[in-house]
Amino acid sequence: MESMESILEQYGEVEELHRGKVVTGTVVEAVDGGWLVDVGYKCEGFLPAREWSHKVLVEDSEGPAVEEKIQVQVVSIRHGEEAQLLVSRWRCEFDRRWSELENKFAQNEVVQVKGLRKVKGGLMVESCGLEGFVPISHLAEEGRGVNPGKFVDDTFDAKLLEKDKKKHRLVFSRRLIVEESLAEEREKFYTDVQEGTVLEGEVSSITSFGVFVNVGPIDGLVHMSELSWKRNIKPKEMFKKGDPVQVKVIGIDRENNRLSLSMKQTREDPWTTAGSRWKAQDRATGVVTNVTDFGAFVEVEPGIEGLIHIGDLSWTRIKHPRDVLRKGQEVEVVVLEVDMDRKRMSLGYKQLNDPWNDVAGKYSKDQDLTVKVVRLADFGAFVEVEEGVEGLIHISQLSTKRVDKPQDVLSEGQEVVARIIEINPADRRMRLSISALEEPEHHPKQRDDERKRSRGDRREQEGYSKPAGNDGEPNVTIGELLRNMQE
Repeated sequence: MESMESILEQYGEVEELHRGKVVTGTVVEAVDGGWLVDVGYKCEGFLPAREWSHKVLVEDSEGPAVEEKIQVQVVSIRHGEEAQLLVSRWRCEFDRRWSELENKFAQNEVVQVKGLRKVKGGLMVESCGLEGFVPISHLAEEGRGVNPGKFVDDTFDAKLLEKDKKKHRLVFSRRLIVEESLAEEREKFYTDVQEGTVLEGEVSSITSFGVFVNVGPIDGLVHMSELSWKRNIKPKEMFKKGDPVQVKVIGIDRENNRLSLSMKQTREDPWTTAGSRWKAQDRATGVVTNVTDFGAFVEVEPGIEGLIHIGDLSWTRIKHPRDVLRKGQEVEVVVLEVDMDRKRMSLGYKQLNDPWNDVAGKYSKDQDLTVKVVRLADFGAFVEVEEGVEGLIHISQLSTKRVDKPQDVLSEGQEVVARIIEINPADRRMRLSISALEEPEHHPKQRDDERKRSRGDRREQEGYSKPAGNDGEPNVTIGELLRNMQE
């Protein structure tokens, strides 16, 4: 028989159990839905499987083994004949880890966290065995985008932004620490770096308007216009993220932490020596980089572009340069002029295919041609003999009849037959005539001979004849000679 003292002592200890109390127990049996735990109470406590762990606990074991000693927290207790005891393991474990984390914060506002997984809006991390969250906006310095996935499995320092034990909520910030460190590094950077300094950097991001390059504590922008001496380039085709590059500082905005950089200025301007490589009448093969209303730009070497004016594209009249050339087309050109002071080059395209070079061999005076009327003027009509070769039919050569205006007898686009009356390839000039086809041309002497022959025939028809001399030749008087001379 137990003594009353031992019974009171035993029940006194039992009375100490209450909701929320943390006790150490031994797992005695695994049952359906959980485990039975002996905590020294008159009945064994039931530990449901859902109370073993929680998602907020990181790297937790799957379950206890029989005879294993564990700490549990009393969730509910019923005394008396129908005594019941419900315990939880994760609640006391959460309290223990939360207390450990708070102790760390009390000693230092910076704690180490480890990246667990990328989630929508940021990164889940672990600290003191508890799960926390770092918003994407607090992973890197303000204004710089970053992929949360790159921090998975990485350990880094963070500051606490928000905590709520009741909601099991922990929010951390890496940005606050990064910005503090960057502020110190930037101060040193601005002391050591000035405009004109050449730096080694790494491409951090690529945009449609340029490339951002990291040069240590700050990212600088290399605008499209400063990427290369070559024009119309595509950054995504030239660079990829992480490429090492050399840049020159061309602008510093310390107040807004902005840095303007240049890649092309780390290389020699090709125009500096262009005059030694390009002269008038040089031929080149280039690529059309742009087509405008007034002409087409052609790159004859990286960084050296020339303009083919619309007037130097074709020997015929064109409405727009795109009627002859298109962007990206490879063409052969001739250098017309190089202006080193203005960094400009004039190019010719039509000069390589001058149709007037063959005109003398293909056409001749008095040759009849079918030509097309291309323009009408007050003084005549311009006609196309072939592509690039035009001639003029003067108003006096339009018809044998009087013509007041060329529009009265011709219209643009009309095809007519005309005769060449003059060719001058050196002056790129050809004169033609329509009236020459309507009435044959006769020499004045030919007309006089025809009149004389006509008069002589008439006299013979009238029976008139001159007496012949002794030698058989007709006798001619002085009066007849004078009359013949007057005629």
